[in-house]
Amino acid sequence: MDDDANSLVLESMPPKRALRDRIDRLLVSADAKALLNDLLEMAIEVGGRVLDAGRRILAFVFDLVERFPNTAFGVIVALVVSTLIASIPLLGLVLGPLLSPLLLAFGLAAGAIADLKDAPLRARVGALERHFASATQHA
Repeated sequence: MDDDANSLVLESMPPKRALRDRIDRLLVSADAKALLNDLLEMAIEVGGRVLDAGRRILAFVFDLVERFPNTAFGVIVALVVSTLIASIPLLGLVLGPLLSPLLLAFGLAAGAIADLKDAPLRARVGALERHFASATQHA
């Protein structure tokens, strides 16, 4: 990507303070919030440049949940049901590995179908496709 494209990507990312505020408003335990705050501070060096990897990951996750609520809800419900099935003594050992991938695929598909009816999803997938197409051309 050229410098103009890089500056657009950096401008569209929310600042760390905004991400911290969103983490603080989540209805999760203090331990989970601490882990997310640690992820927010994670940075890596690539080609002599320091990237805020954690900030990019959390911004992406919050963006996905905001833009595709049905898909996120379907995945969360599938993971909760999978965990409940796997926690059944003896029977969970057999059914957990078999049903977990199926439930996850079903939850993802059902949520995605509900979100696909929305035009913003099509626009976001198109933008992601263009981003990866331009990234692969420069690699």
